[in-house]
Amino acid sequence: MAPLLLAGLSLLPKIPAIWASVAGLFGKKVPDSIEAAGKLAEELTAVVTSGNISPEAKVELEKIMASHEEEMAKIALEEKRLALEGTKLEYKDVQGVRDLEIAAYQTGDEYIARTRPKLLRDMWTAIRIFIFYVPLCVIAGHTIGLSASVLLAFIGVVEWIGGWLFGTFGAAYLGYSAARSVDKKNPNFKNGSGIINKVVKNLS
Repeated sequence: MAPLLLAGLSLLPKIPAIWASVAGLFGKKVPDSIEAAGKLAEELTAVVTSGNISPEAKVELEKIMASHEEEMAKIALEEKRLALEGTKLEYKDVQGVRDLEIAAYQTGDEYIARTRPKLLRDMWTAIRIFIFYVPLCVIAGHTIGLSASVLLAFIGVVEWIGGWLFGTFGAAYLGYSAARSVDKKNPNFKNGSGIINKVVKNLS
């Protein structure tokens, strides 16, 4: 039943119905927020994994988790679905950038062919680095024992940076697509008179 216990504790913040019973079982304060429930889950996970839990408490905790096993399964399934959708969106973003690069390199305008795809490619590289390293930094901070307040402050900064990074990439992607469509619809704008071409030349 240990896997069920650990799975249940990991989902504790998302199941308010068991906050009171789980907290009461260990003599803890009943969480009044998702954040507090997350901290309680971390404490109890450490207790369970270290084996510092009495047989009686373990049995009672197993009963609580078993009574909500169906709800836990639904939440876990939904998380997997969201993760899969995120993977699909990431693939579409990568494919979209590649398609844009191909279209750009096919144009006769050297400024467009070299500058536009490079900007998007560099931004996408920054996003991939951000996605890979940020979770590692959070895990490392938790491992070395940083206080919860420091971790929360770090996570807040990371969320701000992530929002700016994804927002900038999205705006650049949409702007590139829109300007590209205008250039295609009006042949007079191509090769020397295109919208993006004019902007890039003015900035160069």
